[in-house]
Amino acid sequence: MNLAVLFLLIGLLFVFFQDLKYRHIHIVLPILIFALCFYIFKNNILFQTMILMYNIFFVVLTLALLVFYMSIKNKAFMNPFQNYFGLGDLLFFLAITPLFLTENYILFFVFSMIFSVLMQLIFQRIMKTQTVPLAGFSAVFLAFIIIKDLFFEFNKLTIL
Repeated sequence: MNLAVLFLLIGLLFVFFQDLKYRHIHIVLPILIFALCFYIFKNNILFQTMILMYNIFFVVLTLALLVFYMSIKNKAFMNPFQNYFGLGDLLFFLAITPLFLTENYILFFVFSMIFSVLMQLIFQRIMKTQTVPLAGFSAVFLAFIIIKDLFFEFNKLTIL
């Protein structure tokens, strides 16, 4: 395992602990994670930039559809960062965009949401707040995927 991947895993653990304890993450963590993800796959900058743009487009489109749906449902404009989605969650999902091909990123996005809901249901009696630490649970899910991709050659999800 190279040093950048180790630092990435440590950064993901920090995201998990901060989001679980404080329900927000420090701005440095997504920046560090993005830099490490970009550094890990530095071979073809043009290819990586295209992947990055597609993945960012997916996140922005998903967020726009969430705003549109919630605004129609409530008959008024709804700011997703006040009620449904944290800014740290958005920054985390943007930070990991260089780590996946677009199809795999969409799979990770969907399954990390499912994983987060399941974790919230499992730990809801222990947790004091009802909000879901989405970035934290997604970081744990990503750490599992990275470890799986490092040690097993079949069905890699990340670009590692």
